Amino acid sequence: MSMNLLSFANDLDLDHPIMLLAMSGWVDAASVGTDAIGLIADDGEVIAAFEPDELFDYRSSRPVLHFSSGELTDVAWPRLEIVHRKIDGVDLLIITGNEPDFRWQQLTLEFVGLAERYGVSRFVTLGAVPAPVPHTRPVRVVCTTSDPELLLDADEVLPNDLIVPGAAVSVIRQGIADAGIPAIGYWVQTPHYLQSPFHPGVLSLMERVGDQVGIAFPIGDLAEKASAQLEDIDRDLSERSDAKEYVERLERMQDEQDEPPPIISFEDLPSPDEIGAEVEKFLRSTGED
Repeated sequence: MSMNLLSFANDLDLDHPIMLLAMSGWVDAASVGTDAIGLIADDGEVIAAFEPDELFDYRSSRPVLHFSSGELTDVAWPRLEIVHRKIDGVDLLIITGNEPDFRWQQLTLEFVGLAERYGVSRFVTLGAVPAPVPHTRPVRVVCTTSDPELLLDADEVLPNDLIVPGAAVSVIRQGIADAGIPAIGYWVQTPHYLQSPFHPGVLSLMERVGDQVGIAFPIGDLAEKASAQLEDIDRDLSERSDAKEYVERLERMQDEQDEPPPIISFEDLPSPDEIGAEVEKFLRSTGED
């Protein structure tokens, strides 16, 4: 028996809204996509939500328990919801939350129905993948789309053939495109040795998506955080010779290539033995805000 995945959806009269999507998961490296979409959604109104029991395996997407003085005070369940926010006169429908464990195909149909219901004019996904790139080089953002008319002059299309594990955001975007709604996805390359947060990646992603939808997203102090984070990483590297040598190796690999590196190259990823214990310390120390 088919279940309705929506727990509720409000009726709104919107002016050709743009729908944005980011989910946690393997294409949310360093939480870049979900951090960016969280800043975009900010204090918007939740207008639709999905039934978590129908979408999540709580053994792999476990709820977070909050205790106070030994007492359980709150359970934060995995969620998937749509937030409405208007910026610079543009209606945005922002899908945010956890990547579902179940019913990707049915969920795609639900999103197609919602996009048609609200008159969505464009669908944009945000994400990030880990790659063998140094943090000392400009952040690279590539895009995937089946509609060349959406490409801007600065957009870099993902080159060559690539076979990777699937992500719900890509499956949903393709379903939206198949329904005749223009759709495009933006992906940040994040240095695979860095953990969340990665402010430079968030900043670059918001700027590129802002260009696509014609909005200068409010970024607050994000630029300052990005600059400070890079300075902190460089400072830490100066005290850790193994980590510094490893990053310099990535710099040489990138500088010696005639073309930009692929979005991810498993062949180029070093083994744990190559990274070593010193780089593990480096990861822990640079994973903090």
